[in-house]
Amino acid sequence: MFRLAVLGSTGSIGTQTLQVVEKFPNEVKVSALLARRASDRLLQQALRFRPELVVTYEEPSTEWLSSLPEGTEHVLGDEGLEGAVSLADKVMNAVSGVSGIKPAYVTLKKGKTLLASNKESVICLGELVRKNRDRVVPVDSEHNALFQLLEGVKREDVRFLYLTASGGPFKDWSLEDMKGATREQALRHPRWNMGEKITIDSATLMNKGFEMLEAMNLFDLDLDSIKVVIHPQSVVHGVVELKDGSFLMHASQTDMKIPIMHALFYPERKTYPFGRTTLPQLSPISFEEVDTEKFRSLYLARWAGEMGGVYIPVLLGADEEAVRLFLERRVGFLDVVELIEKALSEVDIGDPVSIDEVLQAVEWGRKKVREIYEREYAEAV
Repeated sequence: MFRLAVLGSTGSIGTQTLQVVEKFPNEVKVSALLARRASDRLLQQALRFRPELVVTYEEPSTEWLSSLPEGTEHVLGDEGLEGAVSLADKVMNAVSGVSGIKPAYVTLKKGKTLLASNKESVICLGELVRKNRDRVVPVDSEHNALFQLLEGVKREDVRFLYLTASGGPFKDWSLEDMKGATREQALRHPRWNMGEKITIDSATLMNKGFEMLEAMNLFDLDLDSIKVVIHPQSVVHGVVELKDGSFLMHASQTDMKIPIMHALFYPERKTYPFGRTTLPQLSPISFEEVDTEKFRSLYLARWAGEMGGVYIPVLLGADEEAVRLFLERRVGFLDVVELIEKALSEVDIGDPVSIDEVLQAVEWGRKKVREIYEREYAEAV
């Protein structure tokens, strides 16, 4: 039995992680849960799994604290984060956005196994991730698929890795039509039910740009070896092209519990307990080239990755703020990527050398987008 801390336990990945854990009560002990708020969902999770520690970043009410099960302690903020990681053998980092960077940093610094669902941390902590690659298991469906495929081949035989993208809601829209895309239209993802921020990143394809940077750090490959293709059915999650012309593909139904279960128990494989699909049910399968005229986000992410250093956390911060402005209806859909590009072109700070400076660079990207918005967009809207 291993001890598991679930960070971001009330979000989509955290909730599904606990659904998997429930099926294996004799093999996993939930030692800690962490969430931003002391919500009813977190309380119910604590009552169900009875961890030693529950962590929140907002002060709970006295009534909420008194409802925790006997033997469960509550600790606030980063002190609680340190404690949660210390109690675990494996840490599921399901904290969303840039808030997940510090949890990944603490996990790797403490020598724990990181189950990496938070892409921002893998991108920003590239050097730390590369140094500790044997203790990082990717959870995102695409990187988990590539992780499994690469185990079976020699690295020198790999020609390209392919990340698959559904294409989002605007795959078949013209660039002209995308100018008028609304918040509601951008949030209608054709395959996955996700939070608003990541759904907009999927609509711009910036999420695939981030995933290229993740793959670079996780698998120690040049960006030139990492490609993105449109795959509308979302059942092939990763493809490896070998130098002999072979393509190895990883396919499964669109269910995040499959890569979660693989990551939790790696290197052992467990029988999937949630119902199965058949190969014909995964058909048909098709692939298309990405229209880079419409989706310039891939170019920007690749450029930031090639520049390295401060440009990567700035990219993340700029994207968060630009997406927020779109969700608040202050800018148009195509303005999201335009704002990010302008922020990257105005970078005038040095490369970060500590976790605090990484987070400061993310915030610099946010502030720069706000500054550009006030300077160039506010009056137009």
